[in-house]
Amino acid sequence: MAGFPERLKAARTGLGLTQEQLAFELNVTKASISAWENGREGPGFRLLPAIHRVLGVSLDFLICGEGGQAESTTPPSEKLTTRNETEAELLRAFRRLPARRRKALLGMID
Repeated sequence: MAGFPERLKAARTGLGLTQEQLAFELNVTKASISAWENGREGPGFRLLPAIHRVLGVSLDFLICGEGGQAESTTPPSEKLTTRNETEAELLRAFRRLPARRRKALLGMID
């Protein structure tokens, strides 16, 4: 049976995020994500809500393995959907960017 490290990695890769990108979203280091996914360490309690929000999976699933990975309690108003293939491709390209380039791009947009 898969543990927290495997479920975390599966949720991250399911969204197409790199360890660096997830680290950027959670304001932690890439080394922290690596340590969590390799079972050397675990995230602090204060990070659990952010992990749930970023990955869109239930904490019951991540921590205990209960329920399905697709379960999410994210309110519909916080879920974003793309309107066409161009928007979907932009989102995929944005998620592939290194954290510093994502930050720079967001700065240009603002």
